Amino acid sequence: MRRHLMLAALLVIFSLSLAGQAGAVEGYRGSTWGELRWDFPKKYDSNLLLSGWVKQGIDWKRWGENTTLNTYATVRYKADTEQLDWNNTFEPGIGIAIETYSAKGLVATFALEYIWEKRLLESDWYDQKAVIYIGWYGWWDLKK
Repeated sequence: MRRHLMLAALLVIFSLSLAGQAGAVEGYRGSTWGELRWDFPKKYDSNLLLSGWVKQGIDWKRWGENTTLNTYATVRYKADTEQLDWNNTFEPGIGIAIETYSAKGLVATFALEYIWEKRLLESDWYDQKAVIYIGWYGWWDLKK
């Protein structure tokens, strides 16, 4: 646990040191995603599932038009009506990422994130973890 707290502290210190070098903040980009699902047909018990995340960041440095160095805070959430333990979680986190995005349809992220996971139905279940990930999101229009 101490090692994870040290990692989070180093991330914050690194982000603050970039603020002095960058001269000015490049932007305050945020994003969100969510989904509310109810599966049909109801072969088993019906389960309404809500899941998603909210992320707010600060762009400290920009390379070219579309690549940034970003630090952020995030919250992931999941809840369901069947009260399955793994589907009822609250996960705040902090991270640092290099993100590239394009108006033509692609977003790519390389990030280091620290997450505190709490399962809401088991009051004693709690986990902390550091995650390195590569993520992408794309969209297109076949008519164009």
